[in-house]
Amino acid sequence: MNPAVAPALLFALVAAATPPALTASSPDGKAPPSASPAPLVSSVVDIDGIKKSMRGSRGRVLLVHFWATWCLPCLDELPVISQFARDMKPRGLDVLSLSLDDPQTAQARVSKLLTEQAPNLTPVIARFTDADQFIGSFDSRWEGTIPALFAYDPTGQRRGSHVGEASRHDLDQLIGPLLSPRAPTTGKKR
Repeated sequence: MNPAVAPALLFALVAAATPPALTASSPDGKAPPSASPAPLVSSVVDIDGIKKSMRGSRGRVLLVHFWATWCLPCLDELPVISQFARDMKPRGLDVLSLSLDDPQTAQARVSKLLTEQAPNLTPVIARFTDADQFIGSFDSRWEGTIPALFAYDPTGQRRGSHVGEASRHDLDQLIGPLLSPRAPTTGKKR
């Protein structure tokens, strides 16, 4: 493992549940037309919670995304991953985005950042006590460098990875072959 990354990873938390976006509502339960979504609330999940969430995506392609608010390449990559998640969801993609920030201090910061810059990503923080064990549970060759992406096919088999800042082209190369083909167009304008 990269020694520079280990201390930060020891304090990281993983959250796999995506809480629903909340909106302001009127007494009848309907959101007023001008209501804006409330900030997402970060959740914190351990390795068992992450694995459970990953099993919940069986039948769909899954991209597991590791990042942190203190990682500048991660911050540059967030909008790209968010847009990719939105664009590819209809083709069978789920994205589990896991912050490796300290869960004791970063929940509000992670939630705010994702609400503002990457609203299609899960506000989840990973929690673990043994960085080497955590890293090894995803890939024994991964040194813990972030950003990092791991692609899983619909059966849950890992089919590829990308370490370092990913471009849209990198994402298309990693995930594209695993996704359902685009729906055929009829040639009619709507």
